[in-house]
Amino acid sequence: MVIFLMDMILITRRGDVLENWLQKLKPASLKNRLFLAFLLLIILPFSVLQIRNHVEVKTLYEKRISEQNQYQLNHMKQTMEQIKSDMLLTSLQIEKERAILDVLPALEQNIESEMREAINELFIRIKGGLYPGGESLNYVLSDLKGRLYTSYEEFPEESYSQFMGEGQVSKLLETKESFLWEYNNAYDMLDTNTPVIALYTLFMDANQEPIGLLRVSFDYRQWLKKNIGQFLIQNNYYLLDHNGEIRYQSAPNGTLTANIGSIVNEQNLRRGPGYVVDKSTSTIINSSRITSMNWNIVSQFPLEVFFGDIRAMNRQFFVTFFVFTILFIVITLFILSAIISPLMLMRRNMSNIIEKNFKTRIPTDRYKGEILDIAVSFNNMTEDLNKMVARLKMEERQKEAIRFQMLLQQMNPHFLINTLNTLKWNVLSRGDEASADICIALGKLLETSLNSDVDLIYLKDELELVEAYATIQNFRFDHRFEVNYLYEEEFKFALVPKLSLQPLVENAIQHGLANVKVGGIITIRIYEQARSMIVEIEDNGCGLAAVKKDLNRKRKPIGLKNIKERLSLLYKENAKLELLGLEHGTLVRMQIPLLIAKPYE
Repeated sequence: MVIFLMDMILITRRGDVLENWLQKLKPASLKNRLFLAFLLLIILPFSVLQIRNHVEVKTLYEKRISEQNQYQLNHMKQTMEQIKSDMLLTSLQIEKERAILDVLPALEQNIESEMREAINELFIRIKGGLYPGGESLNYVLSDLKGRLYTSYEEFPEESYSQFMGEGQVSKLLETKESFLWEYNNAYDMLDTNTPVIALYTLFMDANQEPIGLLRVSFDYRQWLKKNIGQFLIQNNYYLLDHNGEIRYQSAPNGTLTANIGSIVNEQNLRRGPGYVVDKSTSTIINSSRITSMNWNIVSQFPLEVFFGDIRAMNRQFFVTFFVFTILFIVITLFILSAIISPLMLMRRNMSNIIEKNFKTRIPTDRYKGEILDIAVSFNNMTEDLNKMVARLKMEERQKEAIRFQMLLQQMNPHFLINTLNTLKWNVLSRGDEASADICIALGKLLETSLNSDVDLIYLKDELELVEAYATIQNFRFDHRFEVNYLYEEEFKFALVPKLSLQPLVENAIQHGLANVKVGGIITIRIYEQARSMIVEIEDNGCGLAAVKKDLNRKRKPIGLKNIKERLSLLYKENAKLELLGLEHGTLVRMQIPLLIAKPYE
C-alpha cells in the first residue's frame, strides 16, 4: 500500500512538472500564439497531407503496375500449364495412331521410308495444329530397334544411341511406367546447351511389352522470348526452378535481390502484399508459381522506367515543398506583424485611457479594411465613454439633489407622527379611547410609509396595516362593514410588496361599500396555487358595473395603477392583478410568487 501511494505521489509530481513545462512553452504574446496556431492548424496538416498524397500517388502507381504485371505472369503461367497439357494430349493422340504403332515392332527395312514419311506427316499436322506454343514443341519417336523418327528437319544418325542413353529413357524402360516428366535435366536433341521440359511416353503392345518411346520436348526459353515482347508492360522476367536457380532471364544483365526466395515464398503463401518494392534495385517484384512443376515465374519492373530516378524525384519534391513552406511562413510573419501592430497600439492606448480621462484616439489615416474599422470603433468607443461619464456625473448630481429633497420632505411626516402621539396621549388622558385608537392606527400607517428602505414585508405586517386602515374607516362610516381574514398560519411570513393590500381594501370601501348602510363584508382570502400565492379581496357591495360607472364620474384612482406598476417592477411577468365582477360584489385577485422567509429563531 505504501509503495502504491509513493508511486501515485511520483506520478502526480511528474504530471505537475509536465504541466509547468507546457505552460512555459505556451506563447505569451498574441503574435506568437497566432503564429503557433497557424503552424499547428495549417502548415502541419498541409505538410502531412502533401507527404501523404505523394506517398499515396506513388503507392497507387506501384499497385496498378503490380496488378498488370501479375496479370501478365498469370497469363504466362496458365499458358505453360496449357502447353504441358497439350504435350500429354499429343502423346495420347500419337498412341492412338494404330497405323504407326502396328509397324513399330516390324523388322523389315523396306517399310522404314514409308514409316518415316507417315510419321513426318503426323508431326507436321500436330505442330501446325491449334495448340499454343506448337512451334516450340519437338517430337522424337523410337521403335527400340535402331530407328528414330523426329520432327527436326536435320537429325544426325548417331542420335539414336544418344536418345537411348538418356537416363529418363532407361528409367522408363526399367519401371515400364506410362509416362515420365523431366524438368531439370532434359536438353534439346540438337543443342545440349538448351534446356527443355520433356515428356517421355512408353508405348506397349497387347502383351504389355515395350514397342516404342516418344519424347515430346518444350523449348520454354524460345517460347518465353517470343511471347514476352507481346505484353503491354515490358519487364525483366525470370524463370526459377524449385531450388530458386534461374532457368531463364529475359534481360542478360538483370540481377535479382539475394532474398528472392523468401519473397517468392511469402507471395505464394499470401502472407505478404501482392508485390514487393526492392529498394536495392529500385524495382517492383511479382511472382506466380507453376504448381505442377514447382517453378516460379518472376517479373521485375524497374521503377526508373515509369518514375525516372525515384530518389531524385523525392529529393526535388521535398526541397521544393520546404522552400515554399519557409517562404509561406515568412510571408505569414509579415502579415501577422501588419495585423498585430495596430492591435498593440490599441492596447497601449487602452492602458493609458484612464490616465488621459478617455481623451485618447488612434490615428486612422494609416490603416485600411478591418483594421481601420477597429480603429474607428475604438475612437467611437472613447467618445461614447466620454459622453457616458458626463451623463453619469450629471445623473449623480441629480440623485444627490433628489436625496436632499427627500430628506427635507421626511421632516414633515415626522412632525405629523409626533403631533399624532401628542393627540393620542391627550385624548387618552380624557378617556376618549376611540380617538386614541384612530391616532394609533394613523401613526402606524404614516410610520410604514416613511420606511423607504424595504420593498417587501411580511404578510402579517401588511395585514396589520390593513387592520389599522379598516379601524379608521369603520370609525368614519359608523361600523358599516367588517373585514374577515382567511389564510393558513404558514403564510404569516410570506413576503408581499409593502402597502399592496391597503389600496385594494380602500377601493373596496370607497367604491364597493360606499352605498351600503349596514352588513358590509370584506373578505381577504390567501392561498397557494402552482407555487404562487393568490390574494383575493372580495366585497359584497354594488358590483363591478356600478364601480366602473362611479369611476367614470370621478377621477381615476391611482391605487390600482400604482400597484400594477410596482408588481411589474418587482416580479416582471411573474405577477398579475385582476378585477372581476361577481353577482353580488367585486373580487380583486393578485397573484405573486410565493416567497416564505421565516425569521431565525
